[in-house]
Amino acid sequence: MFDDRIEISNPGSLLPGLNIKNLEGHHAARNKIICDIFHETKDMEKFGTGVGKMKRLMKEHGLPKPDFSEEGNFFVVKFYGPGDKILDLVPSIPKERQVDLRELGLNKRQIEALRLMVNERKTFTINEYYQKFNTSEKTARRDFKKLISLGFVEKIGSTNEPFNS
Repeated sequence: MFDDRIEISNPGSLLPGLNIKNLEGHHAARNKIICDIFHETKDMEKFGTGVGKMKRLMKEHGLPKPDFSEEGNFFVVKFYGPGDKILDLVPSIPKERQVDLRELGLNKRQIEALRLMVNERKTFTINEYYQKFNTSEKTARRDFKKLISLGFVEKIGSTNEPFNS
């Protein structure tokens, strides 16, 4: 992970007959047995749809197409983020994928904490949280318990260590 992108690097080159320009819509399996298992268990949707789906989702979110390359003996995909335009993405997210945090029962403190954790990479200890939001330690713990149960944050370390998204 980098400030401006996520890179996924996979050892090995493309299979014979495939190149960067003709990836979309083509299916080739290096290990047919594993591929069949993923398809049968629904861990893979359809053969040959992944590249197109990646491009479509990036476009839907107003982001550049993924960058595919071969670098030495590795196949690399780079997903570039919005940089400082992160808040401009909200309107581009399809309605069915938007979540109203209030409908999940989150209060203003929890929503603001999530905003700070995502947009400003802020982490919070319990003490920092209840001081920032002028609340009790008990309320801070209850707020974090809800955020953890929804999968929005995770506790790292011991009791006095921070939570992050």
